[in-house]
Amino acid sequence: MRHSLPLVTIALFWSASVFAGMDDASLKERLVEYYFYAGHDSVWQEFDTFKKQNAVSDEQLHRVLMAVYRETGDNRPALTPQSDEWKRNQGIAESVVRWLPKCGNVPVKDFLLDHMTAKEADGHIRQQAILAYLRVADAEEAKDVLLRFLVGEDRMDLERLSVYGFARVVYDKADSPEKKAAILAALAVAAAKEEGKIRFMKVDGILAERSAAYRHSIERLTMLERHSEEPPTTNLYTDRDLKAALAEARTYRRQTSVNTNPAALAAGDFRQPPLASLTNGATATERERAGTESAKGEAGGRSLGRLVLFVLMGTLLLGFGAWRFMRK
Repeated sequence: MRHSLPLVTIALFWSASVFAGMDDASLKERLVEYYFYAGHDSVWQEFDTFKKQNAVSDEQLHRVLMAVYRETGDNRPALTPQSDEWKRNQGIAESVVRWLPKCGNVPVKDFLLDHMTAKEADGHIRQQAILAYLRVADAEEAKDVLLRFLVGEDRMDLERLSVYGFARVVYDKADSPEKKAAILAALAVAAAKEEGKIRFMKVDGILAERSAAYRHSIERLTMLERHSEEPPTTNLYTDRDLKAALAEARTYRRQTSVNTNPAALAAGDFRQPPLASLTNGATATERERAGTESAKGEAGGRSLGRLVLFVLMGTLLLGFGAWRFMRK
């Protein structure tokens, strides 16, 4: 009995600690010292468990993140640009923006839009704002942002490579078929506008792996042929991949067609089911497998038909021969 009292005390203390959750200072320390610098993909899902185990609410997370962000703004004027302290301060600010989607139902879209569109904002922070916005956006919002920064009035330059990567990450994690379709449709429009083969092959690879409709389209074949006429690049992989993709595209017996008109895409609404099916999100391998099986079925049917025909012809010839023989 004497040993049971300490155990009960420990259990009560642990339960009270869990119920009380984590205070703002401890949460800030955990974010800054670990989550802001850990491998992003490896801890993104883990963070949900961390919030639950430590009773961190969406409102508390948002409050702490914004306090950290204001702190980086206050620190910035006193830091020497490009110094180690300045870089650390910038990295923390970028991380705040990147982790805002984890605030659940707390509205963060306006904050992210302001940082995406502010020309004076740091380029890395703008990119992180685009990634974060794509995570929390619905299908139409994702489409509009991608069109804006890939082909529209705020079209980025070198940063487009990063935006293509962000779109791929968000597409692969998205649960909504409409959002997946909207991302692919916006990327197809962006691919058609790419002037150089390096950025084109980046977005082409993303699309070809995720959309059989795009992979087998006449528009893609035309783009591949156009970029194949450009001078060789310093990136050997780009030229090698372009040559292989073009050779493969030329072997397709049946071609599809996809929209590459930004005005037509902007006018559509991916919240409506018919539009969501314009760009199929199934992977090319899945569709090709289905097509191969269908082709095998058709080929089997044709082979069976030919066999039946040959049997009938043979039977008729034998019958005719027997009739001639009997007449003799």
